[in-house]
Amino acid sequence: MMKKLTLIILAILILALTACKSNSSSTPALGSGSVYFPVYQITAPADGKILGLILEKGDRIGQEQPLFAVDDQQLAAEIKEAATDAARTEAEIKAMQNGQNRADNTAAIAAAQQQYEQAAAQEAKMASLYKQGAIARRQYEAASAAKAAAQAALSTAQSAGQPVKASPETIAEKQKLLEEQQQKYHALLQKQLALEEESPCTGIVTEKHLNAGDTAAAGQEVLAIRDLENCSAVIKISAQAAQNLKIGQSITARADSINKNFNGSIAKIEGTDVTVNIDNTSLDLKEGMEISITVN
Repeated sequence: MMKKLTLIILAILILALTACKSNSSSTPALGSGSVYFPVYQITAPADGKILGLILEKGDRIGQEQPLFAVDDQQLAAEIKEAATDAARTEAEIKAMQNGQNRADNTAAIAAAQQQYEQAAAQEAKMASLYKQGAIARRQYEAASAAKAAAQAALSTAQSAGQPVKASPETIAEKQKLLEEQQQKYHALLQKQLALEEESPCTGIVTEKHLNAGDTAAAGQEVLAIRDLENCSAVIKISAQAAQNLKIGQSITARADSINKNFNGSIAKIEGTDVTVNIDNTSLDLKEGMEISITVN
């Protein structure tokens, strides 16, 4: 009995020593700091009237959701014209490749009519969503251009007579023209894309300087958005410790006040100041909360 008791005591001592050793070898905290959230200043990408801005101070916004666009009516008209030209040329190529008899032409008109009706319905839907701020302007403009293109294709089908099947050389010339028209259309879309702003983060609007319909100058501040899902902290360490760190190195941020750990990485090392970025998808971290940082 005494021997069994001695063995139990020895086992307990071994476990205790092992736990102490484990605790003493655990990675010490690199340092501590206060949480802060980045604020993005959203500026007008060009001179012009602000369109589609329906957010107000205090509103929540998701990452990549549309914020606003700068109006360029001439560019919008050029996009529709380019889409129409390409659609008309494409319809002409199909007719040149196949030739048409009266029955073929009737079928082509019916198909073109159906495509136009679908495009018109989609354009109406996108117009409604755009007014609600649910989609970016380019999505509405693309639907509008598609409607114009479908209308051009329908017009071409309706006006077609009974063309003779064209030669390969003539078709090749038309196809080259179509490629040029499509390239022009996509280049114009890229110009329009540069006039739109999306939210860089999931956050909250902290400032609103302009409203929809206001005229902005290029670079003028329109909104300020504070990130909610990503935060940072700056910790001070020794110069020797800084030499052992590298950008992108993973870290763990510990918030004792809420008894929770968060993943993150080292974003910047400037002398003895180390900036870490922290994943706050859970939204548990708050501005000014104290955290300790451990390198993984």
